[in-house]
Amino acid sequence: MNVSCNLTKKNITLSFVITMITVIAIAGKIEAQTTPTTPAAPTAETTQNAETQPETPAPAAEAQSETPSQDSEIGLVKLFVTGGWSMWPLLLSSIVGFGVILERMYFFFTAKLVRKGYNQDLQDAIDASGMQGVDEFLKANEGQRITDVLKNGMEVSQNDPEIFAAGIEREAGEVMTLLEKGLTVLSAVSTIAPLVGFLGTVSGMINAFDAIANADQVNAKVVAGGIKEALITTAAGLIVAIPAMTFYQYLQGRVGFFTSEVEEAANKIYKEYLKLKAGKKA
Repeated sequence: MNVSCNLTKKNITLSFVITMITVIAIAGKIEAQTTPTTPAAPTAETTQNAETQPETPAPAAEAQSETPSQDSEIGLVKLFVTGGWSMWPLLLSSIVGFGVILERMYFFFTAKLVRKGYNQDLQDAIDASGMQGVDEFLKANEGQRITDVLKNGMEVSQNDPEIFAAGIEREAGEVMTLLEKGLTVLSAVSTIAPLVGFLGTVSGMINAFDAIANADQVNAKVVAGGIKEALITTAAGLIVAIPAMTFYQYLQGRVGFFTSEVEEAANKIYKEYLKLKAGKKA
């Protein structure tokens, strides 16, 4: 079980790192493609210099070749600045979401919730020795959260099935609160980030149409800035929201699995209490 958890943890971490590297590479490539160098129009003076000194274009070519490399080095910063005001709340959302993801992943991979085959082994112990088998089984599986829930429920049950059910519900509720810690934040990030991105998109389109209204002659350069801002904010919102929603669904699945395991184990013990109660009445 520990080996499989470690392998899963390494695979998830590796996938997340690869995803972030891919996003950074794509963003840098987009910026490099959207900032082409435009050569200056030749003047009469430069034409005469070109005729008298034909060897001067070589340094100019070197200077032009250096410019794209400098732009590509700070491409992410330029993309962030070009995105406008909406990039700041998206940056804050990404930091908060990433922190919650790391904390929750560490918790779930270090906390011993329930081992594989727990309920099947519990059923075997019940079939072999009844309630005595349950006590022996719980002692042999101490240190797991599901065992703590079952033991605390049995301690207050007084051999009454209804009291046992109420105790299990209370104990499981406390553990569920701990397991679901931070998931609300992830859900909020995955919901709000796209909305902020779309708001930035609307802001960029407003700037584009405002530029069209104030321009004497409309061309592609007039609206390019606003459209670029709109596309950048949309992409940034999705980049923040997709990982947050992915990990939210994964962690929610882990919580749901633990809940179902507790309910199944509690039902097995509950049936044994019912049998004991029926035997006493008989």
